[in-house]
Amino acid sequence: MKLCEPDGNGICSLCGIPYADSKYARECRTLVYWLEQQLENKQQAVDVAAVEVSLPLGHGPGAELKKLLAGWPFRFVAGDDCKCNQRARYMDQMGCDWVEANIEECVGYLRESAADRGLPFLDAAGRLLIRRAISNARKASA
Repeated sequence: MKLCEPDGNGICSLCGIPYADSKYARECRTLVYWLEQQLENKQQAVDVAAVEVSLPLGHGPGAELKKLLAGWPFRFVAGDDCKCNQRARYMDQMGCDWVEANIEECVGYLRESAADRGLPFLDAAGRLLIRRAISNARKASA
């Protein structure tokens, strides 16, 4: 088992996943360490869905949106049973221009996640967060 290595900003420098609370160590979710753990446990079957969840996020609007949601005042992090990481990876792969053109689809992702958590949701707030994530991703890539 490999523990995450905080970078000082509440994000693991290995897997790029934000901490809910940076005071506590947790098992790192990178693909390499997940596969090592599978081999140590001598598990023959590899769960493809678990591998997809374990892959680190890229650097794009999805990753930036996750950073915004994990930061103050929200403190929302992806759970093991939610689609957040897969959707963030999809947004990263499609790129800023696609997310901007399909912002309503991405707002729908946020709306669905809020409903799953039993939280209130405003479409205007979702659009604002996604636009900020796009802006942050473009600044990071420049």
